[in-house]
Amino acid sequence: MPLVMQKHEMPEQDANVRRNNFDEVALGYTEELALAEVNRCLHCKVPHCRKGCPVDIDIPAFIAKIKEGDFEGANAKIKEASSLPAICGRVCPQENQCEKYCVMGIKGEPVGIGRLERFVADYCMQNCEEKIEKTVKDDAQKVAIIGSGPAGLACAGDLAKKGYQVTIFEALHTAGGVLSYGIPEFRLPKDKVVKPEIDNLRKFMSLCKNLILMLYLLLQEQGYLIL
Repeated sequence: MPLVMQKHEMPEQDANVRRNNFDEVALGYTEELALAEVNRCLHCKVPHCRKGCPVDIDIPAFIAKIKEGDFEGANAKIKEASSLPAICGRVCPQENQCEKYCVMGIKGEPVGIGRLERFVADYCMQNCEEKIEKTVKDDAQKVAIIGSGPAGLACAGDLAKKGYQVTIFEALHTAGGVLSYGIPEFRLPKDKVVKPEIDNLRKFMSLCKNLILMLYLLLQEQGYLIL
């Protein structure tokens, strides 16, 4: 089978339909398209794509899992490094990060790494029940994270995996920061994507909203490490 040099196109709402709504424009890969796209990966001995990923996702490993049809395993592999795959698969600038270093991009288009990340995240959100492994001990260090934007959520996710007792303090009534208030619905759906991702993180930590912190000394007195 000849190597396909161009990315498989992302299905989208028809222009005549989307002009009448604010629903997400990009519809995501189907299973068939995802399996076709992973076959474009050369499985390089030295995977340059990884050096472009800010959180060092094992891209070849999760692509290999998709190729095997193990979408849940692919999602688990991504989540070893990223707590928000459904969000990052949509809004991360992959063209300037992982995909920028993809060898396929030298003579054609890089593998659609972001589209594949979104596919497995969406698939598992709809079809898989994530296994929760409690790693936080009752006497673990308590950590307060101020703000529930993408940086705060990512930090909270990583610390929770390491066993810290994490609480996020958010001034506004909805968590997410720019994910909830800055990116339009047609680019990043709030109820379909952002809320479920945050709800999943809340299984590992606490979230306090509607709270403006004027002084952090009170938290320090309660034993929190302030980030």
